[in-house]
Amino acid sequence: MNILWSLLIILCAVFGLYKVSEKQIKKTQQSKWSFLTIKPRTTRFMCLFILLISIFLLMKQQGFSIGFISFWIFLTPLLWLFIFCVNELKIKNKEYSK
Repeated sequence: MNILWSLLIILCAVFGLYKVSEKQIKKTQQSKWSFLTIKPRTTRFMCLFILLISIFLLMKQQGFSIGFISFWIFLTPLLWLFIFCVNELKIKNKEYSK
C-alpha cells in the first residue's frame, strides 16, 4: 500500500513543481491553480518535502537502498510521461539546403 501512496505523492509533487515553473507560472496565475503561485517558493518547498515523504514511505517498506532506487525508478518514467503529455509539442517546418 505504501508503494501506491508514494506513487500518488510523486505525481502530486511533480504536478506542483510543473505549475510553479518559470515557463508555466503565468498560465497558472490565470487558471484555477492560481493559489499555488501566491508563494511559489513555498510551493516548491512543499513539493520537495512531499518527495522526501515518498522516499521515506518507499524506504520504510523496502529498506534503505532498495527504497531509494525504487523512488528514482518510479520518478523517472512519470516525469517523462508528464513532460510529454503536458507540453505543447509542435512540428517545426525547416527547409533543408541541398
